[in-house]
Amino acid sequence: MPEIAYWKSGKGRPLVFLPGFGETKEMWQEFVPELSHDCEIWCPDLPGFGESPALKQGFTLQDAALVLADWLRLHGIVNASLIGHSLGGYIALEMAANTTAKPAALGLFHSTAFADSPEKKVNRDKTAAFIEKHGAPTFIHSFVAPLFAAKNRETCQAEIEALIRRGSQNSKESLIGYTMAMKNRADHMATLAQFKGNKLLICGEEDPAVPLEASLQHQQVVTDFHQLPDCGHMAMFEKQAETQRIINNFMQSLAFNR
Repeated sequence: MPEIAYWKSGKGRPLVFLPGFGETKEMWQEFVPELSHDCEIWCPDLPGFGESPALKQGFTLQDAALVLADWLRLHGIVNASLIGHSLGGYIALEMAANTTAKPAALGLFHSTAFADSPEKKVNRDKTAAFIEKHGAPTFIHSFVAPLFAAKNRETCQAEIEALIRRGSQNSKESLIGYTMAMKNRADHMATLAQFKGNKLLICGEEDPAVPLEASLQHQQVVTDFHQLPDCGHMAMFEKQAETQRIINNFMQSLAFNR
């Protein structure tokens, strides 16, 4: 199997953070320290992003999930909680549904269990065409800042620049591949509803990628639901202290629900 690049921190219950589209493992560096007192935290690059080898062209999100499940087994990471940002949440759901590496708990961080709508599928095609024509750096420069609520962009400028710098190093082939894989992904609302472990959803009221009305439809099938005002798609930066507290409480609750 291709070796997944990662970093880890802390000791305790295993917690895996899966980054989103065009993101890399470094995005969690400032976020993790407040959580690593009681958790062993693993931060991998998704296959094809950062330093992890790419998947074959035409891959699906299930293919990515299987690679990450193998990575968990390789490192002896069992009963891990998976928290995925956006695309990372889609892959976490695929891991819960279609691999033997069953998570102990699931977290959707600005993510959704719904499949793409017809309108979203059209936009995926437009995104893929843009990346093919203009390349990864031009796309990433146009993509990252609008993920933040307008009022937060100035205070998060350093984080935006870091995301752009790292994201621009991804290949256009992987960006296009994940765009099409997201377009063709399955609906996993039943997976989320039937999952027996604790389930977390964090959403932003100003999220341009996952509309609030879609997030609200998950409220009845998760155990922990958090709606953040004045926040876009990037609460790990826009609402860092608040989301650290939410995730810390979520992980602490697992000890009481065994």
